[in-house]
Amino acid sequence: MRLLALALLFLCAPVGAKELAHPKDCDGKVVELNPTNRITIVLASSQSLADTTREFGRAVYGWQGRKEFRVIVVVDLRKSLGTLFQGWTVGKMKADLNEEAERLIPWYRANQNPNNPRPDLCGIADFDGKVTESLGWGGDDTKMKVKIFGKSGDVVWSDMDVIRPDALRREVQNLLGPPVPTPPDAIPKKSRMILRKG
Repeated sequence: MRLLALALLFLCAPVGAKELAHPKDCDGKVVELNPTNRITIVLASSQSLADTTREFGRAVYGWQGRKEFRVIVVVDLRKSLGTLFQGWTVGKMKADLNEEAERLIPWYRANQNPNNPRPDLCGIADFDGKVTESLGWGGDDTKMKVKIFGKSGDVVWSDMDVIRPDALRREVQNLLGPPVPTPPDAIPKKSRMILRKG
């Protein structure tokens, strides 16, 4: 009877469920994509999505610096020349994150966080597509994909072809409350985070 029960449990298990990857980010740190006790936004990026990803990143600046909030960017590089120059690509991502950290300082301070933003920033160079596939995002690197993981580690919102960041902002506000207003000393120049085109 026990063997029969175990067999039934196995047959009833969800089919096609994928375990999330545990990749290293561009700083060499192992990343958990859905940590507990945090609201984590995972954004897709690629060469064709670079500007869109930056737009989505800016849309959630008002929550940056809250200890229960994090943004992770997964850059699908399977169709990029970056796969041939992996060291350069990772170095470029790190340099862009250094710039982004400076840009986020006023937002951290507005959220009462005195720390350096840089250790919180996370960019993953997905050269082989394993991280992208584990998120269920497939091979189309022209569509903007977003997942929000809740504090339990489960997906609370997901979109495979989101056009504008408005819906993302609404979901984050439902989870964390309203963002802080734009700080007066926020740097207005355009972010170059993730990848420059070309």
